[in-house]
Amino acid sequence: MNVLIIGFGAAGKYYHQLLKKNKKVKKIFIYDIDNKIKNKIKENFTELNKKKLFENKITHAIISTPSFLHYKYSKILIDLNLNLMIEKPMVLNINNARKLVKLSKNYKKKCWVVFQNRCNLAIQKLKTEVSKRKNKIFYVDSKLLWHRNEKYYRSNWHGKYETDGGVLTNQAIHLIDSLIYLFGKIKKFQALLRFNKKKLEAEDFGILNFIHKSNIVSSVVATTRANENYESSIDVIMEKKRLTISGVSLNIFNKYQSHLKILEKKNSEIFSNKKGLYGAMGNGHKKILDEFLNENPKKSSYDLEIYKNLHILEVLHSIYNSYKVEKLKNIAFKQSILGKNEK
Repeated sequence: MNVLIIGFGAAGKYYHQLLKKNKKVKKIFIYDIDNKIKNKIKENFTELNKKKLFENKITHAIISTPSFLHYKYSKILIDLNLNLMIEKPMVLNINNARKLVKLSKNYKKKCWVVFQNRCNLAIQKLKTEVSKRKNKIFYVDSKLLWHRNEKYYRSNWHGKYETDGGVLTNQAIHLIDSLIYLFGKIKKFQALLRFNKKKLEAEDFGILNFIHKSNIVSSVVATTRANENYESSIDVIMEKKRLTISGVSLNIFNKYQSHLKILEKKNSEIFSNKKGLYGAMGNGHKKILDEFLNENPKKSSYDLEIYKNLHILEVLHSIYNSYKVEKLKNIAFKQSILGKNEK
């Protein structure tokens, strides 16, 4: 089979590395609007039209463009009837997300969004444990303590609401997705967001409290202000048990016996802090790709179909919308949350 990658930035290059190692893939084609990239990869470059895709016998496509372009290219590829995999977030605009779900209903091909951490051994182990003891869980504490420098935010799209979003939409979306995947949909929330306008337009720090439909209470602390990528973690407190997932990409599973923390090696994967293959991006993309490139079945074992994943965008937009309303409604509240660099 032949595969098309749309967008050849960091994520596109990562998929290219993985696809080159997949024996099912005969040829990899690239589409990118950047002329510098076109010049570098002329032999594998293709135009995005029905004639060219048919000539090149392309059956599968991966969208790894900046987030604000996901909707544009998803619509084009649905119309061209290719199997489609979209990097997170599916899209930024909630109305566009609903339109895309509607368009894909009569779509006879795969249409997935990438939430690779669901594939981690640690997440899968915790999912099994949670299904056995859901009524025993009373609190879940989670954190994402990562670093993004000013150079990262000086790009023409990172850290802006119209093109990328802040820490919740870009980085912590994986953590919030894991909470929903493990403990169910969210019915209530509280949110506190903070901003460093010297670096980016959108939020770079957030504290969230959730009540899931299962009545489990969870909290999220997420930031890109840390000086290193320290961790992404989920700590599950039950009546007589405590389980944790840690590591930079939710990849280490621990259980507690009394006060002792014990690593379960068979349910953990060791990722480095580096980018690329075998780094912080982990093994999940490869597992998703293997499933995506399998011509049968259409369904994802990790529930990655876009119609199943509208809820996370609804939650994020509800948080942003409620926050804007509160700031406009309550001047005292507005003054209390804005610091020196947050005007």
